[in-house]
Amino acid sequence: MRERPQKPVNIDGIPRSPAQDEQINDTCRAALNTPAGERLMDYLRSITASVVMPPSASDAELRDLEGMRRLHGILDYRRKTTPKE
Repeated sequence: MRERPQKPVNIDGIPRSPAQDEQINDTCRAALNTPAGERLMDYLRSITASVVMPPSASDAELRDLEGMRRLHGILDYRRKTTPKE
């Protein structure tokens, strides 16, 4: 059985065209590389990456926090991308 070639998967795991991905990057750069965007990213970091869960945290609480950390990471990555010409 022959394997199908896989489409490239983007930082968020959703396959899309390079043009669509660049449009999302452009939007993130425009919205998040401003003073208000920096404050928003600082806030998101404070409620995600900077949080340490207690040993009593449930599996659901840990999964929820990891999902929020992943979203923060995706937004942070996209706002730091270099524009393609």
